[in-house]
Amino acid sequence: MEAYARVWEKFRQERRLEFGGHTDPNWHNGHALSASFMVPVDAPEVRTRLEPLRDALRPFPFVSLHPNRFLHVTLLLLGFVVPEPGSEGEISRERLRGLESEAREALREFPAFPVELANLNAFPGAVFVEAHDGGMLRRLRDAICKGCGISSPSGPPHLTVGYVHASDGSPAPEEFVAAVERYRDWPVGEILVEGVELTLLNLGAAEYPEPETLAKIKLEG
Repeated sequence: MEAYARVWEKFRQERRLEFGGHTDPNWHNGHALSASFMVPVDAPEVRTRLEPLRDALRPFPFVSLHPNRFLHVTLLLLGFVVPEPGSEGEISRERLRGLESEAREALREFPAFPVELANLNAFPGAVFVEAHDGGMLRRLRDAICKGCGISSPSGPPHLTVGYVHASDGSPAPEEFVAAVERYRDWPVGEILVEGVELTLLNLGAAEYPEPETLAKIKLEG
């Protein structure tokens, strides 16, 4: 709760926008594929409860809303997939297969758990719904990182509703801040996290392509 409150207070005070998400050419820098561990979000009741939030954000042309097929909680961005990695942030398919095996072992006794999705919030580059679960998503992410020997990212897990497409440092309009604030106490719904997916995102396809699932890791602890 405190982490989300800090994110909102920082955004409310700074009121700064930036270009966020995988469609930012400065982020993917010509790469075609991005790999990640994620938790899909496909509960119908969640989609229904997201509609008022989407309606509140539609008037702002700099907000690019995520379609239902793209709803997920990203646990870890693994890198850009290339045949022969030559720089930081690149990863081979062979290494992805190794990460899948290591993650399966790390999560062999990890239990399924519920997550309550609620409250609209914002980073400079994205609008999102908070994930309240007593820290279980963080522990899930940390378990994968420990098992795979990779660093755990900072920032609280969340369900992104839409990316911001604005020049870095652009001021956030007062109407936009107010629209997010209206839904700061808005229950979206509960999901049950029963597994983790290793996915590929085609960065050269449609703006929001459905992620390709390379592997599903079921939580059975």
